[in-house]
Amino acid sequence: MAEEIRKELPKSVSKACRVLGLSRSVLHYRSIKDDSTYVDLLRKHAEDHPREGFWKAYGRIRNQGVVVNHKRLFRIYQQTGMSLRRKYKRRLPNREKQALAAPDAFTQGWSIDFTSDALSNGRKFRSFNVIDDYNREVLYIEVDYSLKSSRVVWVLNHLINRYGKSQKYPYGQWP
Repeated sequence: MAEEIRKELPKSVSKACRVLGLSRSVLHYRSIKDDSTYVDLLRKHAEDHPREGFWKAYGRIRNQGVVVNHKRLFRIYQQTGMSLRRKYKRRLPNREKQALAAPDAFTQGWSIDFTSDALSNGRKFRSFNVIDDYNREVLYIEVDYSLKSSRVVWVLNHLINRYGKSQKYPYGQWP
């Protein structure tokens, strides 16, 4: 901008810099940094590992013993045009929200759940809970330090023998 002002108006460089609020040393500054070694390292890494992005390259370069600031290396990585496209998580399509319908009668649907807690001495225990969806009545709670699958099957068979089999409706769809 200072050069454009100087071309349009025949004034000195110092006056153009003063108008822009810039020092003359900034105007004439040329960087003496040599990034060619880092460019070579990044290109070699890109040839050897084409599917790896910046952070893998940075880690490999650091493991070789080269001490370089990650911000400087990232600037060089972007300037050389080696940056890979980020892979974003594939989102599931939005599903239609439906209100959960309550069953019309007792034992049409049961909810089961496992919960765990610990005693004051630190020993953990688990509980297997079966709840009727119609009136939220707790049908059975089985508590033990270790609940085996055979015990869960026994509880469910016991409830089927006592109340009859729960009707098989898809979740949230009652007649």
